[in-house]
Amino acid sequence: MGTFEEYDVAPRGEHGVSTARHAWGTLPDTGSREWWLLYLLGPVLLIGVALLVFPTLVYDRFVWQYLWGPVVADAASQPVTHEGIRAVRGYNAVNTVTYLAAVLYSLPGLRAYLDALDVTFDARLAYGFAPIIVAGGAMRALEDIGLLGEYDVLFITPSIYFVVTAVTVLALGAGALARDRGLVTIPQAIGAVGAVWAIGAVGWAFLYGATMAVSLRLWVPVVTTGIALGVTGVYYWGAGFVDTPHLRHPLLLLAIFGQLWDGAQSLVGVAFLGYSPKLVLTNLVYQATGFAGSTFVLKLLVTGGIVWYLAEAREEMNHTWWWLMAFFIGAIGLPMGVRGSLRMMLGV
Repeated sequence: MGTFEEYDVAPRGEHGVSTARHAWGTLPDTGSREWWLLYLLGPVLLIGVALLVFPTLVYDRFVWQYLWGPVVADAASQPVTHEGIRAVRGYNAVNTVTYLAAVLYSLPGLRAYLDALDVTFDARLAYGFAPIIVAGGAMRALEDIGLLGEYDVLFITPSIYFVVTAVTVLALGAGALARDRGLVTIPQAIGAVGAVWAIGAVGWAFLYGATMAVSLRLWVPVVTTGIALGVTGVYYWGAGFVDTPHLRHPLLLLAIFGQLWDGAQSLVGVAFLGYSPKLVLTNLVYQATGFAGSTFVLKLLVTGGIVWYLAEAREEMNHTWWWLMAFFIGAIGLPMGVRGSLRMMLGV
């Protein structure tokens, strides 16, 4: 499905420091000490002031009801109440938009950190990240099963994002040190960390299923992975007939597969096992259409459109931002495909 070398075209010189200038003044250079202070402390100060000025509105009616309360309710497996305000587990419109905004806000920081480490933004780096993403999805499934005990709150959305990000940042730093000593490349280092974590988490789920689960559906991960691989293969084959060479870029293939794996687990769960889509938008579409494959079709159309745009814009867009956009499309879908497949395999 294409070679990495064919697409690894990003020169290291492109990772220079950028400066954002506006008519009203000059912001600190991206990646400078002042920039990091503004980037990291700005949201903390803003939220802190809002909590002091409007504690009931900001914490009780926003943070608790829509963000932290659902985490507590998920850990307790039942609705919870604080100051008379009820919170229920799962996604809602407010936390969905908030998490998306947090992901978008993280992109400049991730870019600045990777630039500081002099990391090459290529397909190898994306595939090196993949095992950590799979591990995150598997850990979320272990929390669903109830195997993490008192640590379960760390692996519920959004806490799990901070855990996975912390592991990734540390792995990148260790990988940079190992690279500078001529031991391994950064993708090899983070891939090794992720592989150990992913094998351990997925292996734990299978071990639990083999020894404790009442109903072990081994066919579920086989079918969901097979559907995603099969449709990705059809996409790869069909892209050969289109005069847009970057449609077969390995990073875009990962994006297609990640999103379709999530769509496939939803399709199997809704059509055969009595599940409902968990995300707000996909559940709304399912409720409106009653079509079991609505999530899969929606993801196929939306992801296909975004991938087509990225393939067309490959030469014009800034390489780093193009890489980040393409990578995060797959990174959003991949862990959900893992989580859903493992949960359904174990009958949770």
